[in-house]
Amino acid sequence: MNLQFQKFRGEVDHLVRFLTSQSWDYHSVPKPGADQIRKLAEKGYYHSRKNITFWIQSDSREKMGLFRIYDVEDSTPMFDIRILYRKRGIGERAVRWMTRYVFTQFPHTIRFEGHTRQDNYPMRKVLHKCGFVKEAYHRQAWPSVKGKLYDSVGYAITREDWEHHKRTPVVWDDWKY
Repeated sequence: MNLQFQKFRGEVDHLVRFLTSQSWDYHSVPKPGADQIRKLAEKGYYHSRKNITFWIQSDSREKMGLFRIYDVEDSTPMFDIRILYRKRGIGERAVRWMTRYVFTQFPHTIRFEGHTRQDNYPMRKVLHKCGFVKEAYHRQAWPSVKGKLYDSVGYAITREDWEHHKRTPVVWDDWKY
């Protein structure tokens, strides 16, 4: 299956239908409401100078997911991704595509980051397969709507690692206590 990445251009009704179609359990707001989505869209959360959203589509134009790259004016943008269908390689292809997009379209970018809950093993596997390095582990930092605190894990890929197809490990024990 081929994937296409189509820039979000303000089609808010499609966005509302997509984001309210299911529960996004690994996100801080798993069931966003239509009004909340519309207000965020009005404020440029999905499309502005700082934020760019892309639909992930099949050849037949079926919307299979979306990702939002944010803080693109900064040297360290981040992303959020939501995929309807798991275990089809969509996440890996999307992360590889958006990484290439960020480093080729924003020459000031030195690193690209993604964060997820500790228990989101599929996303963690995708990030690792795409060359991202685990750089942070924040204990009890991701609150759920039910009040449970999850650990958060931060990953990043540097421009240098991406350009040279390498993975530079983090030095965790750089200081002897």
